[in-house]
Amino acid sequence: MKKSAKAAANITPKAVPAASATTLSDDQMQALAQSFHDIAMEIGQVRLNAISAGSKLTDAAIVQMQGNVYTLMMTAGNFALQAANLTLANADQAVSEISLATQAADKALDKLQDIDKAVKIASSVIVLAMAISTKDMGQIAAAAKSVVTAAGVSV
Repeated sequence: MKKSAKAAANITPKAVPAASATTLSDDQMQALAQSFHDIAMEIGQVRLNAISAGSKLTDAAIVQMQGNVYTLMMTAGNFALQAANLTLANADQAVSEISLATQAADKALDKLQDIDKAVKIASSVIVLAMAISTKDMGQIAAAAKSVVTAAGVSV
């Protein structure tokens, strides 16, 4: 297991002590946007690889995967636009957990052939995006852990 996968496996939801809110930097928001964009592109590539390999994707699976790609691309765009406008308590911890989770998902999708697993990973990343918007570290940590689990990294 690679170092980032080991680190990602150690993600656990934690009670967050009262802390002053910190605004994410432009660089942190751009990194989040890039992570979500990369995962969207990987999901799209899994779909194309499956079609090229002769997989018989159902219309429902094609629609679901395209919807996931679209949602993740919109999320990436929204993060890029929000830049420094998202405020989180413990921003460094949040960005660290989110980065580990999205790296685990991206690596899992890199050579993935299993459409159902790709859909599961994409769905968990979308849940992570929604958790980020709540600004609640407990929800973010739980969603990050779900991404890691969906990617197949043991926790």
